[in-house]
Amino acid sequence: MKKITPTLKVLAVAAAFLVLAGCNSISKTTKSSSIIVVESLTGTSFTGEVTAYLQSDVLGSDGLVRVDNATANLIVRLVNPTPIDGPSQFNDVVLTNYRVTYELPTGPGTAGVDVPLPFDGNFSTFLCPVDEAVSVPFVVVLEAAKQAAPLSPLIGTATVLERKAKIEIFGHDLTDHEVTATGYLTIYFADYQDIVPAKK
Repeated sequence: MKKITPTLKVLAVAAAFLVLAGCNSISKTTKSSSIIVVESLTGTSFTGEVTAYLQSDVLGSDGLVRVDNATANLIVRLVNPTPIDGPSQFNDVVLTNYRVTYELPTGPGTAGVDVPLPFDGNFSTFLCPVDEAVSVPFVVVLEAAKQAAPLSPLIGTATVLERKAKIEIFGHDLTDHEVTATGYLTIYFADYQDIVPAKK
């Protein structure tokens, strides 16, 4: 039997690689070697200070309704912290989208009744290198939520509603394996212009 030449070996390996690359189902079901760690989720107080919670004003002092932003402080780690060859750029994670679901302090609520409706948002191609802490801003309360139950009835009152936002973050490593993470942020909804006297 004739020996396979080096050129034929290279062609065979390349062909095998192309076949495997086309197997999206295999790629999607294989677990990533990277994980997203949510170090913290932060919001702001009604005075604009960064806090471990969010004070969401349902109606601004100028009569306008605005979205509320939060920040996810993340770091990507390897599942195996001591790989033989060390981490590579293929272990980096690209964030793609997120989902916000609101809950009562004691557990799940009824969307559109005692908690705002859930929604999905997108990240603008945010790359998270392995072992580098990153801060990712995102919208956590939509304008539409403040114009519907249970938030709109807060306007003109001194009532404060405490709710939890469940933040599910989705992405993939650079070999297209899915990576997800979940964190929680406490939100205090109120009409703060009526609670806090305006500065003279």
